[in-house]
Parts: sequence; structure tokens; C-alpha cells
Amino acid sequence: FFTLHAIHTMVEGKVAYKNVISNGLVLDKNGAKMSKRLGNAINPFEALDKYGADAVRWYMLTNSSPWDNLKFDPEGVEEVKRKFFGTLYNTYGFFALYANVDEWRSAANGKGLQEIDRWILSKLNSLTKEVTEFYETYEPTRVGRAISDFVQDDLSNWYVRLNRKRFWGGGMTEDKQAAYETLFTCLKTIAQLMAPIAPFYADRLYRDLTEPMT
Repeated sequence: FFTLHAIHTMVEGKVAYKNVISNGLVLDKNGAKMSKRLGNAINPFEALDKYGADAVRWYMLTNSSPWDNLKFDPEGVEEVKRKFFGTLYNTYGFFALYANVDEWRSAANGKGLQEIDRWILSKLNSLTKEVTEFYETYEPTRVGRAISDFVQDDLSNWYVRLNRKRFWGGGMTEDKQAAYETLFTCLKTIAQLMAPIAPFYADRLYRDLTEPMT
């Protein structure tokens, strides 16, 4: 993306970018400099193949600020993949399972919202404001941590856990529609907020949410 952007701006006679975040050193999990001689070097391509580019990037950005030195621990990447991406995947899977059964379609009319719906939407709005400010001030570490906390604590552990029964049973009631609408809005917004850090996963999630369900 940045290469294409640079070429485009050079053709137009503009600067390619105005700000740059520089990475610090990537050290081993104990803080030692990586070296083939010491046998503590990590093959980046093997890490990308094993965990995925988004999980590796998310771990590196949320573990420490990009300009600081990073202690790279493969177990940490595995934890990010399981706790954050796994939780987000399971939350979407819960939504998609029942939305497909009910052939749900968004109405976006705001009717039938319960107090807990308004609570999670308020938390989502606060998150959006927070994350936008962090992006604009070049604080990607705070972005990732804020999104992770929301997904794991507020959305999965509280909202979904306390509202499971609203998605069960036949027929589409106003209350059930409101629950679908609320969870859909949260997932779609998360996909948009995480896109600069995890573009591949975010794009897949956004497409799964917005393209016709089968």
C-alpha cells in the first residue's frame, strides 16, 4: 500500500508521506539480541506462515510501542491469536449461526433496544472516539489494546454471554431484532476499527457481515 501510495504521490509531485513510525529492535523473549549463532533467531516467514500476518502484527503492536525494542515470544503470538482473534471469531460465529437460521436482515430502526443494548453501543461509541484519537496521534499500541479489551471483556464476556437467550427460539420479535442489530453493529464497527492493523482479517469479517448470507 505504502509503495503504491508513494509512486502515486511522486507522479503528482507531492510528498509520499508526512509522518513515519520507526520500529525498535526485535529481541528474543529474554531481551537478548537475536542471532543465528546463539540459536535464538526467529524466521519471520515461518512465523507468518504459522500464525498469520495479522496475528503477528497485532502482537508486535500491542506488546510494546513500535518505537521501543520488542521482546518477541512466539507464545505471546499464540495467545493473541487465541484470546483476541479466537474470541472475535467465536463472537461472529455465534451471530452468523442464528442470523442464518432466522434469515435475518438489518432494519437499523433502533426499535426495541434494551438497556444492555444501549450500554454496549455506548461503550462502542466511546471506543470509536478513543481509537480514532489514538490513530491520529500515532499510538497503535493503545489502539490494539483498547479494541482487544472491548472484544474480550465487554462484547464477548458480557453482552453475548448475557443475551444468548434473546437469539434462541423461532420467530422474529422486536427484542430479537434489536439484539441482532446491536451485535451486528458492534462486529461491523470492530472490523472497521481494526483494519489498519489487521487488514486481512478485518476485510474478511466485514465481507462476511455485509455480503448476503448463504
